[in-house]
Amino acid sequence: MKRKTLLLLTICVTMAATVLAQTNRVSGGITAGANYSYLHSSDNASGYNYDWKWKFGPAGGIYLNIPFGNTVSIQPGLLYSQMGSRYDVTDNTGTYKWIQTLGYLSVPVPLKINAGNSFAFLLGPQLDFLVGARLKDANDNKTKNENQFKQFDFALTGGIQIMPNSPVSLTVRGMYGLNNLMETSSSAYSQSFAVGKLHNSGAQATLNFRIFGGKQKAVAVTTPEVPAVLDSDGDGIPDDQDKCPNTAGVAKYNGCPVPDTDNDGINDDEDKCPTVAGVAKYNGCPVPDTDNDGINDDNDKCPTVPGVERYQGCPIPDSDNDGVNDEEDNCPHLAGTAANHGCPEIDASTQSKVDMMAKGISWSSSTGYKLSATSNKSLDQIANMLKADSNLKVTVSAHTANTGDADKNKTLSQNRADAVKDYLVSKGVMESQIEAKGYGGEQPIGDNKTAAGRAKNQRVEVKLHY
Repeated sequence: MKRKTLLLLTICVTMAATVLAQTNRVSGGITAGANYSYLHSSDNASGYNYDWKWKFGPAGGIYLNIPFGNTVSIQPGLLYSQMGSRYDVTDNTGTYKWIQTLGYLSVPVPLKINAGNSFAFLLGPQLDFLVGARLKDANDNKTKNENQFKQFDFALTGGIQIMPNSPVSLTVRGMYGLNNLMETSSSAYSQSFAVGKLHNSGAQATLNFRIFGGKQKAVAVTTPEVPAVLDSDGDGIPDDQDKCPNTAGVAKYNGCPVPDTDNDGINDDEDKCPTVAGVAKYNGCPVPDTDNDGINDDNDKCPTVPGVERYQGCPIPDSDNDGVNDEEDNCPHLAGTAANHGCPEIDASTQSKVDMMAKGISWSSSTGYKLSATSNKSLDQIANMLKADSNLKVTVSAHTANTGDADKNKTLSQNRADAVKDYLVSKGVMESQIEAKGYGGEQPIGDNKTAAGRAKNQRVEVKLHY
């Protein structure tokens, strides 16, 4: 029965190959290669240990390729395929090496999906009909044992084919049998085999030699000769009409590229300022300077008000809003007048009162630079004025006549100015509000030749300012 089935299958495949070969696109040929196969078992009998190993075996036959389009086809085949496995059996007497060979007439029917000219994917079923089996024991004794296995196996196969459209291609695919190979009626052999279930698995590599088909038949067609049209730059404009035949361009400019008159990288068709270099953000125009202060709007924090670069395009600030900018204002946080360099003007009557107070400053005769008690009233009034306005400042200038040693006179005047400053600080005035200067006899206001002039030069001046 088995031989009749195989004969019928062979006749059917041969007839199909003959009929399909008449069409232009169906192709076919012969294939030859090798299997690397392996039998794997799901269980071992008690007392046995099986170590299953891979073995090589030949494979070869014929194949067809039946396309359903430019990408998908079916590639059935009829192959002799030798499967099986090497295995080591270990029991209580030792370890023995055996080889089980299974010969199949295999009919793979995979779906083939081309992925370009380099390779294709294969995936589908495979029908395997057992045509022979042989067991080689550890002593090289060979025994036919096909009756111990099922005569049919159903497997899944998948892999890739390299150079699938070439006359010679390479197929690498794997096979996995879904059926249990053991014939359940052969209980004696199953027990000697010491396994309950066996399944085929393997990998196959074959070279495929196309013998027929694969290309459309060429049909000779006579066409009138058409003069060749040259288009050297491939821009669709013939060279005889192209003013820039070696540079791709557009018809609007007679085959030349769209010009960029200002060389800013933005062609004139998209450039709103085609004669002035600009940037893409402003459609080919320069970055604007709305307030014309020389700083473009992208870098100008005050784009609508003229300013200067050191203030990032904004005007020089006027913190106290007195009309004198901070860079020229000696009192940038206190409103003043331009005449007084941005500081408030000191009222003349107020300064006059302070001048009268300064005339009340006197010194003890013992040191010449220690304040006498009579000075306290005047200095307390000055201290109160300074504490009432923390922005107000005072310059204390001490002067002497020109009699005696000039250096000593200058030291004496500095000691007197410092004494006034120390007193004011002791009364709660901030030190930063007071400047003390000793000038000795360098700035006389009277005639040093007379006693009255010299007395006039011996003075302390207290000047208010901001």
